[in-house]
Amino acid sequence: MCGIVGVLQYQAEKKSQQEFINWALQSMHRRGPDSNGNWNDDVYHTGFVRLAIRDLTNHGNQPMHSQCGRYVLSFNGEIYNSNDFKVELEKEGIQFLSTSDTEVLLYALIKWKPKEILSKLNGMFAFAFYDKQEKKLVLARDRVGIKPLYVGYSNDGIVFSSQYDHIINHSFCCNNSFDAAAIALYLNLGFMPDKSAVVQNTMLFPHGHFAEVSETSTIKITEYYSYPFQNKKTITTDLNTVLQQSVAQQLVSDVPIGTFMSGGVDSTLITSYAVENKKNIQSFTIGVEDKKMDESDAAAQFASAFKTEHQCRFIKQSEVLQILQDNFEAYSEPFADYSSLPTLLLSKMAREKVTVVLSGDGGDELFWGYPRNQKIINASQMFRHNLLVRNFKFLKEKVLSSPKRNILKRHILTDNYIEYYYKSVYINGSEAWVDKLMNVEASQPYFLKQLTAEKKDLDEENTIMNKIRKLEMDIHLQRILIKVDRASMFNSIEVRVPLLDNSVLDYSAGTGFKDCIHATHGKSNLKKLLAAKTNPQLVYQPKKGFTVPLAHWMRNELFTEISDCILNMPPHLSVYFNKKTIQLMLSYHKSGKQDNSWILWAIYALVKWDSVHRNKFKN
Repeated sequence: MCGIVGVLQYQAEKKSQQEFINWALQSMHRRGPDSNGNWNDDVYHTGFVRLAIRDLTNHGNQPMHSQCGRYVLSFNGEIYNSNDFKVELEKEGIQFLSTSDTEVLLYALIKWKPKEILSKLNGMFAFAFYDKQEKKLVLARDRVGIKPLYVGYSNDGIVFSSQYDHIINHSFCCNNSFDAAAIALYLNLGFMPDKSAVVQNTMLFPHGHFAEVSETSTIKITEYYSYPFQNKKTITTDLNTVLQQSVAQQLVSDVPIGTFMSGGVDSTLITSYAVENKKNIQSFTIGVEDKKMDESDAAAQFASAFKTEHQCRFIKQSEVLQILQDNFEAYSEPFADYSSLPTLLLSKMAREKVTVVLSGDGGDELFWGYPRNQKIINASQMFRHNLLVRNFKFLKEKVLSSPKRNILKRHILTDNYIEYYYKSVYINGSEAWVDKLMNVEASQPYFLKQLTAEKKDLDEENTIMNKIRKLEMDIHLQRILIKVDRASMFNSIEVRVPLLDNSVLDYSAGTGFKDCIHATHGKSNLKKLLAAKTNPQLVYQPKKGFTVPLAHWMRNELFTEISDCILNMPPHLSVYFNKKTIQLMLSYHKSGKQDNSWILWAIYALVKWDSVHRNKFKN
């Protein structure tokens, strides 16, 4: 696990990038504390920081050059099926100098070309592959966006990095204006999704895509993978076998390895497979004193059943408040999911014992695990009526004071069920306040247009459920992956995600929602697997989940800090906001009239990001 950065320049008179690259490597030292390196020619300059996981020798260092000297690779991530390609390449006469997956990827890209090989790679990755002879650069990101890649572009060239602060501080982008519609999108979702960013001409590179860039200033972005919303595959292997194999190949490591085990279904199931394949697995849980949120007892019982070396640390609210500055240092892009705070603490605790952990992220998205998933079938029926009929039904139910309202205000404010469901993943308070806050229409994620293009499937429940699963994968999962990557890498620890392995993605694409939703239980297929291994009562107990008491803090300990910060934001930000609306939101929240904690936190996180990460580098 590592960090990459690079600049490709277009103009004839090219400037030295050495000072910028040196600063970038130093500022992402936490992503790769074990070594760093950089290389350049007259067009391209790239840098790399390394967290050594496989082949701990110098042979795994980067940027890595081909033996012929023509190609250079900067690679962040893991390729789990690299040995498959290595065997084929050795038959071609390639003699490898290391046991790293980086070297295998380098020669695979040379032999098969990116477009051919990318769909076959099983792993998490972001890489930059450069042809010195042709002066061409290829950028790519893994299927579902586990590893980050940010890009900025101008008439002078393109800059990329694992961290967004590098992009906005480079000379190509540092003077760019904010994008008001993108800020509104951020306030809706709590993060910036793919192909978007709050600063113009910058973006989070889209997952499942690659770009070809040449010194003639041409950029071509191509999709090589998109999670499907049609069940086209036939399942030939059972889920138990798929998960066993996925976890087994992600346990390959030359450093100590463990698991995040919250006490919930997904992380516990991954832990159960880990102990079947490897001895001395360590599991990590955070406990809290509030029994309504604490799942440490369940985690301890699971750990006892699976015989892991279990580590549980109870934390106090005061400890969470003490790491606020670390939180804003760790997230170099605007990010408003405050569950990042306990994730930082969990990563810090795990790093004291191991360098790699497995997590259970992805299960809810792939197998319809969220309660909101089960509500969409009934809600979608409302969109069979045109807007006039919906308005009539809405007014009729309101006048008659119907005890059970079937037509809600949201049904008449959205065009179709996909847009309706999209708003269900908004952060709390955004739908009520963003329009009043900014007086601008929020931009839409590019993939939302794909899902709303077809409106003739309202009678087909399976298509409806597949579409909302894809929306979960492309939106909500992305926020989770950003949260975990930044928190873990701030503590120099690698997090692997077996439930997002290619084999699990392919398996899930062949399942229908009726395979996963039984009665009130989502992801019932995962729960059945875990219940067969341990106490079913533990498996089917209601999910708690540790969340910080943000609403309480923002009426008490944090009210003065947050209100002062957002009411006195710098002029280059304040021009986008209605100050009277912010004052009203604060007043309603402080008095207890409304819970505006999350939307206020999102504004606060934006202002803190601006103060911490912009204008850090001056050249």
